[in-house]
Amino acid sequence: MGSINKLMMAGIVLIVLGIAGLVINVIPVHHQEQEAKIGSLTINADKETDYVIPPYVGILAIVAGAGLAVLGARRG
Repeated sequence: MGSINKLMMAGIVLIVLGIAGLVINVIPVHHQEQEAKIGSLTINADKETDYVIPPYVGILAIVAGAGLAVLGARRG
């Protein structure tokens, strides 16, 4: 059984991340935000921000990953 070289491994990781980016297109991030501060009294609110992953980012990651995997297979 042959070992996988670094280019091929990076290509596989990019392909997996690209597919995940196409399937999961919104990443919600929770954080606390300070709403008001009066003396030592602070009022915090939980906020949720959604980060949208455009489909072209996933497609580019898959294409780049495939290129790296093919390049790694030819060198290995």
